[in-house]
Amino acid sequence: MTWIKICGITNLDDALAASDAGANALGFVFYPKSPRQITMEAACLIAAKVPQQIEKVGVFVNETMEHVRDAAKQVGLTTVQLSGDESVEFSRTLFQELANGSKRPAIFRTWPAKVFDAPAGQSVGWDPVAAGLVEPDEAYKGKRVHKIHVAKNGDLFLETHGFRPGVISGVLLDSSSAEKRGGTGHTFDWERVQPWAGIINSISKLIVAGGLRPDNVQEAIHLLHPWGVDVSTGVEREPGKKDPLKVRAFIQAVRAMEETN
Repeated sequence: MTWIKICGITNLDDALAASDAGANALGFVFYPKSPRQITMEAACLIAAKVPQQIEKVGVFVNETMEHVRDAAKQVGLTTVQLSGDESVEFSRTLFQELANGSKRPAIFRTWPAKVFDAPAGQSVGWDPVAAGLVEPDEAYKGKRVHKIHVAKNGDLFLETHGFRPGVISGVLLDSSSAEKRGGTGHTFDWERVQPWAGIINSISKLIVAGGLRPDNVQEAIHLLHPWGVDVSTGVEREPGKKDPLKVRAFIQAVRAMEETN
């Protein structure tokens, strides 16, 4: 079943509408520059009143370790989504910081899809080790192999040996940039990214975001076969306010796609 996250939740009515429609997760944006920003206090109130099985994802952009840790604990986040310029070292330290709770939240990392938009025959500026998806296993020191490259025909080759899962368990691809973090409402070139989708899915959870709507999410799923989808702008009435009909239509479109596969 495709994981569905309704992001940019700012009020209880929208949260309940999303959960009633069948969403798996709600996204709380703690980025001060976002029109969908929510305070920790408001997120706590909403999280306490939605069904327990609904996952709570906190979205952070270049925040301090302490702020992310405190929000995760107070709101009861099940996932921390890092959407800024956080380093893999930040993610590793955060992973340890989050271990003090009864259940450690997962860490997802947002990556602009344009990173993978390289011409055939050229490498891209991304690799799973630097991204924190896999870690070198010291037991294989001197015997590790890790190589990803793009052939001229567009096929991808991943050769990896002697690695173990890293601290990042999900990769969220969207159309954001350093100038505009998420919520652009624009799609990226799914076909250009398609060769990389299988690579990401083989070592992590691929979540597709950026410009998804009820009328195009099925195409995105068909091309990229993601573990999950993430929508905000595409189901809004206005920034920070959801349209319950669009939310339900989006979720129904995803579930209908599953029935045909």
